[in-house]
Amino acid sequence: MKVGVVIVWFGPFPPWISAFLVSCRHVKCVDWHIFHDHPLEISTPNNVILHKYTLADFRACVIDRLRLDGNFVEPYKLNDFKPAYGLLFEEYIAGYDYFGWGDIDVIFGRVDHFLKDLLGKWEVLSFSEFLPSNHFLLLRNTHRNRSLFQQIENYRTLLQSPDHQAMDDVAFSSVLMSQPNVWFEELHSTPHIHWRTWLDGTFNFPTRWTWNNGQLTNNLDIGYEFLYFHFMVWKGGYRDYYLPSPNWEGLPASALIVDPAATAFTLSPDGLKTKAGDKLRPLLKAGLDASPVYSLRRRLRIKRIGLGL
Repeated sequence: MKVGVVIVWFGPFPPWISAFLVSCRHVKCVDWHIFHDHPLEISTPNNVILHKYTLADFRACVIDRLRLDGNFVEPYKLNDFKPAYGLLFEEYIAGYDYFGWGDIDVIFGRVDHFLKDLLGKWEVLSFSEFLPSNHFLLLRNTHRNRSLFQQIENYRTLLQSPDHQAMDDVAFSSVLMSQPNVWFEELHSTPHIHWRTWLDGTFNFPTRWTWNNGQLTNNLDIGYEFLYFHFMVWKGGYRDYYLPSPNWEGLPASALIVDPAATAFTLSPDGLKTKAGDKLRPLLKAGLDASPVYSLRRRLRIKRIGLGL
């Protein structure tokens, strides 16, 4: 099974995209198609395909494929169009068993290891329990699924509104969940959300993540590996559903770059750090295997010393 993921990015790439690219390198079942209007000055792995693409191109595509007025579309409006990416970029995802969309503020673990028993079994794969995981959301590549956004009530009006309507989250969520054979499971990959506890049932979150030859772990959930880490809160720019945390605002670009040839690196509020890779360890899959067991003593210790260990 092969997956084609679409990402649209307008503007200069942030320095931390280097970590995203390194983490994609070990994944075999996914190709990422990035549509962008600024050059990327670092090398990309073979499964990350760059397409020169402007905002004018996107607007023209909206007019041509969706028969909507796309002339008003600005970059902040792109999230509303994510559910329509299957039609807007149909020729690029042709031939893939699944398609989807995502973001670049994500570090991927052993995706093949996590998805091997899920691909081919489900029509929709969301790695968040309550809302579509729009930073990495997968749908079986059928015309019906590529057109599902048209089931959103008043979708044409919402898409043509100049204001952001959260169509990829709220409006599309009910459509996806009403479909047969969908998989919405919480894999605890986006920390610091004020209404969602971590694996231990508390609001104590990891403070350091380690990517090691494709395996993704953190300093809190010892013995478990993760599908991906969505580090939106650390890159800066708080949202109202995120708990405050130290972040990368104010750090120099040099503190947010990973060597493209890195075999391991860490992420923390202090930035990114390339390190030497280690031999992979046999670990349970967080969110799929049994949940970690946290003793009361450990919970109290975590709470006493702050976030993480």
